[in-house]
Formats: sequence, C-alpha cells, structure tokens
Amino acid sequence: MRRLTLIGFILLMAGILVACAQPKSTEISDLIRPGDRVGDFLVTTGEEGNFTYGFDVDCSEEGSKLKANLSCKSTVGDIVNISTGIYDDTNSGKLEEYWSNSNYQLFIEGRPVDLQAFGTVEYKHPFVGVIRFWNVVINTSKPGTITVNDSGVAGGDAFEYTTRFTFSAP
Repeated sequence: MRRLTLIGFILLMAGILVACAQPKSTEISDLIRPGDRVGDFLVTTGEEGNFTYGFDVDCSEEGSKLKANLSCKSTVGDIVNISTGIYDDTNSGKLEEYWSNSNYQLFIEGRPVDLQAFGTVEYKHPFVGVIRFWNVVINTSKPGTITVNDSGVAGGDAFEYTTRFTFSAP
C-alpha cells in the first residue's frame, strides 16, 4: 500500500512538472522593452534628432509597396528607428484618426516588441506632413545583422515588411 501511494505521488508530481513545462503563448517576459538586448543590438528609445528614420537608411527593396523585403545598410554606432510610420497623405488633419484605426505589430528576430513601452515620436516631413512612428530604435557597437518584421493595417491597407539591417564597421 505504501508503495502504491509513493508511486501515485511520484506520478502526480511528474504530471505537475510536465504541465508547468508546456510552452505558453507570448508571455510578458518574451516582449522586448526599452533597454533590452537582442544579440549585440540594444533596443531602446531615441529623441528626435539623435537617430535616423528607416526611410533615410540605405535600403534596397524587393516586392511591392505593401509587402516587401528590404536589405538596409548602416554603420556601427548609428541609431536607427525601425518602425513603420503612419501619416495623413492628404494633409486633412486626420493623423489621430488614422493612428487610432491602425493595427501594428513589430518583431525583432522573431520576438514581439512591447510597443506601448516605447511610446511614439513624430517627424514633420516636408511633403506628407506629420508622420508618427513607434519610438523603437536599435544600435550596436559591433558589426552584425538583425532582422525586423512589421505588419499591420493602415488606412485600410494591409502591409508586411521584413527588413534585414546590416551594420558594418565605419
């Protein structure tokens, strides 16, 4: 009887351990937040004027405007905003409406980014007006490559980008 009770206890404990070890969908600890590192890359926030927007980085593009693969080149030490901006291309003053109706996801090396933790930054473009970006910037002190995936819906149009940033020595 003792032996059966001991075996039952061991099986119960083994079952509990197996249940606890099951992978869970995106846990809070998996989300990238300001100050986190992904490999040799620091993921943080920036201030207007101290980083480069992705549209100003040397990139080549394959695909369409709404579904593209990009290869971008930068230099070690450069600080680059890696998010996609939302803007009012008609200058109708509807940026706030477009922003609140957009849906956006950002992943770095397959890990989701906690966008709310980064906040936003705005850029005054001379032709399209104000563009709002999530304030997610990367930099590194070593040569390397990092892949960013972002997708969403903006202005009713779905988009999806895969961008490979390669940072080379100066």
